[in-house]
Amino acid sequence: MEYTNQLLVYSPDYELEESVRGYAEYLRDMLGGQICHEPLASRQDLEHIKLAAANCDLLIFGEPEQSWLDMLLFGRRCSQALSQSSTSFLLARRPRWPIRSILLILRFEESDQAAIDWLVRLAQPCAASVSILPIVPSLPAMYSLGSQMYAGPDVLLSSNTVSGQQLRRVAQQLNQQLIEGELRLRQGEPDWQIRDEVIEGNYDLILIGEEPHGRIFRFLMGEIVSHLLCWVERPLLVAKSRVHGPKNGNGRLSTS
Repeated sequence: MEYTNQLLVYSPDYELEESVRGYAEYLRDMLGGQICHEPLASRQDLEHIKLAAANCDLLIFGEPEQSWLDMLLFGRRCSQALSQSSTSFLLARRPRWPIRSILLILRFEESDQAAIDWLVRLAQPCAASVSILPIVPSLPAMYSLGSQMYAGPDVLLSSNTVSGQQLRRVAQQLNQQLIEGELRLRQGEPDWQIRDEVIEGNYDLILIGEEPHGRIFRFLMGEIVSHLLCWVERPLLVAKSRVHGPKNGNGRLSTS
């Protein structure tokens, strides 16, 4: 399936409309696409997002203000919209443009390829610098005798591991598209690796693949996307698998 560059914008509050619309227009011009603007008047409208986004490549969501009581009763609107969307989802929280720096978070899952596809589409036209943060979820305590275990750089980069092989494939794709990527290596619990990198890097956009389906799987292996939606204070694009890119190749990334 080819991209159509159709961008669907949901702007729930009048105060947000100007910044969200401006951000969407920037992305439209960069991608050479079209915008379909839909006002989001009430929480019940979230039920229609899946149908509205079916023919679009990206849902750009302008987040409304929520009281603690509303979040307690109904959850975060962005989380609900993400779950309803059938296409990639961009939370336009404090949108910033032009895009000069992008952080790609890799988890070595099938959805990584969708995030890489979006990285290529966005990084090329704006000549953004790219940083790649590989994350291997910690082994759950129930499997590690009460203490969590983390994969170190030797495991991430080894050519004998799935993560090392995928990093080389990512390098191949970026090299083919003339995009330079810097590999960022951190240790510790995945959520804090991301927090530290986001704070230190001051990125304009964060890219990550969608969470694997199934609550039990996410409970056992840990969640990342849902945590990001709670605290990240800049645009976050959660890529959903619709296009698959190259599967083979070798390449290099600079590390830091």
